[in-house]
Amino acid sequence: MKQALMVTIVSIMLFAACSSNPSSKTQYYLLNSPTSSNTVAIHDENSPVIAITLLELPDYLKQPSLVLQLSSHQLHYSHFHMWAEPLQSSFTQALSADLNSLSSRFHYRVTPATNQEIANTVDKVIVINITSFHATHQSQAILVGTYSLQGKSLQSQAKEHGFNLEVTLNKNGYEHAVEQMRYVITQLAKKITNNLVDE
Repeated sequence: MKQALMVTIVSIMLFAACSSNPSSKTQYYLLNSPTSSNTVAIHDENSPVIAITLLELPDYLKQPSLVLQLSSHQLHYSHFHMWAEPLQSSFTQALSADLNSLSSRFHYRVTPATNQEIANTVDKVIVINITSFHATHQSQAILVGTYSLQGKSLQSQAKEHGFNLEVTLNKNGYEHAVEQMRYVITQLAKKITNNLVDE
C-alpha cells in the first residue's frame, strides 16, 4: 500500500513537471548588450562635452514590464518579459554609446536631470522627453518625443526638435522587439548628430 502511494505521488509530481509551461518563466532583457561590438570613437581630451539628460519618461514606462500596444488605445504589460534594469538609465546609456560611436567631435555623457552643478561642467546639454517607446500590434518598434540642445543653463530657452521614429519588427517574440527598440535609439542618435552638424 505504501509503495502504491509513493508511486502515485511521484507520478503526479512528474506529470506536473512535464505539463508546466516553460515559457511562463520570467525572461529579463537588457537594452544595452555587453557583448555588442559598438566601435567607440576616440575623443580628444579637449573635445567639448555634451551632457545627455532624460527629463521625462511617460508613466506607463516607469515599471519593469515590457509594453506592447494592442490597439490604438490599449496597452499590454507582459508579466513574464521584464527589463533587467530601469528603462530611464538604460535608454540614456544606449543613446550616449551611440552618439559617442557616431562622432568624435563631441564627448557625450549621461547626467541626472536638472542637476545644475553638473550642467556647469559641460559645454551643452541635450534634454530629451519621451512620450512613446514600445512595440506595437502593427509590427513596429516606435520612439516618439522631443529633444533640445541647451547651453550650460538648463533654464535657457532652446529650439525643440520632434522625433517620431519607427522600425519594422520582422520576427516574432520579445527578444526581437527589444533588438529593434535598441536600433530605433540608434536612429535617434543619428538624427541628433546630423542636427549638431547643421547648427
